[in-house]
Amino acid sequence: MRGFHIDMNTAQFKGDYLKKWLKELAKLGYDTIIWEIEANVKWDTCPECSPADAMSKTEFKELLKLSAKLGMENIPLFQTLAHCEYVLKHDKYKNLMELQGEISQYCPQNPEVLKFTGKWIDEYLELFGKIKYFHIGADEARFLGKCGKCREYVEEKSVSQLYIDYVNKVSEPLIKNKIIPIIWADMALSHPEALEKLSRKIMLFDWIYSVRRIDGEVQVWGETNGKHGRNDIPKHISDLYKKYLYPNGFEYGRVPETFYTADYLADKGFKVVTCPGSSSYGDNVFSPRNWYHMTNTFDSFQKGMSKHLFGSVLTSWTIHLFPWELQLSCIEIPSFLKKYPKKNIEEFQKYFVNKHFGLKDDNLWKACGLLSIESLFAYTDSLGFDKSLMKVPESYVIDKLKKISEEGRTGQELENSEIRLKEYKEALKLFEKLEKNAKKGKDLIKIWKLFARNLINRAEAAIFLLKNGTGTKKDGQKILKELHKLKIETEEFYKNEIIPSRLKDYMHWMYGSIEYTLNRSLGE
Repeated sequence: MRGFHIDMNTAQFKGDYLKKWLKELAKLGYDTIIWEIEANVKWDTCPECSPADAMSKTEFKELLKLSAKLGMENIPLFQTLAHCEYVLKHDKYKNLMELQGEISQYCPQNPEVLKFTGKWIDEYLELFGKIKYFHIGADEARFLGKCGKCREYVEEKSVSQLYIDYVNKVSEPLIKNKIIPIIWADMALSHPEALEKLSRKIMLFDWIYSVRRIDGEVQVWGETNGKHGRNDIPKHISDLYKKYLYPNGFEYGRVPETFYTADYLADKGFKVVTCPGSSSYGDNVFSPRNWYHMTNTFDSFQKGMSKHLFGSVLTSWTIHLFPWELQLSCIEIPSFLKKYPKKNIEEFQKYFVNKHFGLKDDNLWKACGLLSIESLFAYTDSLGFDKSLMKVPESYVIDKLKKISEEGRTGQELENSEIRLKEYKEALKLFEKLEKNAKKGKDLIKIWKLFARNLINRAEAAIFLLKNGTGTKKDGQKILKELHKLKIETEEFYKNEIIPSRLKDYMHWMYGSIEYTLNRSLGE
């Protein structure tokens, strides 16, 4: 499997934009599309979740037909446990929540949940027609065992048993219909006690975004969740996974196997697919952490080519807003590895620059690197939006600045913003130099320049506001004027990609609260 994940939780793409990308992905050798539709199709099971300008089923079927015609397998991804904000934020469905007021997760012990998700799965099957796989999500279910009924179950058995019982129940009708269910692997790895009871007819997508071979570190799931090097891997993890962490022996000088969990799950009898990311938590909304994602993608796809594994899928989470065009270096890695399986990532970088710009220099990578570090009011956490996709209060930035001040972090944030501003300006100069010398591909460079300018403006705004507006009014007005200009240009860029109702949301999330705060500080 060589797959690409189309996430429409946040980016509710237009059909024509998707058609263009399906053709491009097929040219690049992808053979599978993971369709995480969420609310971008008008559903009968949950009509409240979809906006008026969401795709009709007829329109979406055109995409499925095109994808199949291009030789790609269509796999629906429907979240059946967590990441259900787009449903549970509607009062009609609050009885399905694990915890009242917590809209991210269904209760696995509520029989109404299985009825509801089962009905919706049937609607997906009707839409997709004959399929081989069905992805039921089931990742990041952080509230398992928290409601009264689930807590009693966990006390008697375990969180692992609660999770695996539910996944098996959701999967059972699919298996009876000779469809292979897929789940994300993180919860099974976080709570492995009852793993032997998980049906081996379920395929596992082992997603890991934070590691690459050059780190010598591994992802550890569960209570000690996070990255760990050889010397600080918890003993219970080392004991459980030792033969997979150190397949060539535990001796001095050996570093742990980066993708040990894939080997472990495969050895347990599961079909396993490795899943890197080209967009994930920690990215700015205007730019990815390019090297971070490229190295993760390169190493993960190489691992997925192992004979005991079933390939790889590149995930891209659109909650971070920046477009696929800025993820192109990751998107093209699988094609390169298919053609040149023995080459390294530095050779890929040279290949990419020559292919797109007809050049032999590294200014692209230097510029991308300079844009990669987060800046205040340029990433989701500091802009106040998340997967619930709610409106951000106008006062969010004001409240954030107040909290920063109360925590004594103003100086630290100011220093970071000033450093980032210098780096973003340097990146823009490098893009301008690249554009001047490029023999082709100037449209792609223009996109990078637009988002670099957004980061420059955002750093300038952060500095002005952190200084409590002590700069001149003229300085503030200049920043605000540039923000207005960038907002228009960025909206123009996205209008061919995103449906109108969601484009309005994009502009609100990217610019709303920061624009309001600048206006207030200037008395306008």
